[in-house]
Amino acid sequence: MECMEAILNRRSCRNFKSQPVEKEKVLSMLEAAIFAPSPANKQPWEFIVSTNSVCNAQLKQTSDFTKEKLAARSGWSWLPNFKIDFVTQAPVLIVVVGDPARNGAEQFLDVPSPGYLEACSAAIQNMLLAAHAQGLSTLWFSLYEKADVRNIFHISEDKDPVGIICVGYPEKIGPAPARRGISDKVTFIE
Repeated sequence: MECMEAILNRRSCRNFKSQPVEKEKVLSMLEAAIFAPSPANKQPWEFIVSTNSVCNAQLKQTSDFTKEKLAARSGWSWLPNFKIDFVTQAPVLIVVVGDPARNGAEQFLDVPSPGYLEACSAAIQNMLLAAHAQGLSTLWFSLYEKADVRNIFHISEDKDPVGIICVGYPEKIGPAPARRGISDKVTFIE
């Protein structure tokens, strides 16, 4: 698949088939992830691959509670009705764990930036595109409390669960969401 085609046609999936995902495809996604750029090549990521239905159900349960809490705090009327069944539908979850101690030189700036977080985000994007190129669908899930994810997946307190990627074969994919054009989002300085 052409790179730009993958970027422009990839969609988040919220409805997965129960069909298992081949281990080779998951390994290919992980290989793409570890080739993401990172500050000072610190490679501040670790990955937990879960096909464990008990862990995944625990994640859904705690995330449903988190969703209710966020709906009350935000006042967003759509949030209570937002279904997160895809967490248990997806045959594979990949937890992306960042290591804040593995930042590059940006940690010494007057206003430090979280290079580990940015690198993990690049790794996630690589995984999403690698999955799409292999006929899989994904969703970058972030509606959880980090303490819950640490507990469920046995992640130490000094590590940051940056995101969870739901992976599987799509039951259906929705239409592309509206995007603002380049003229709305880009400034050229010549």
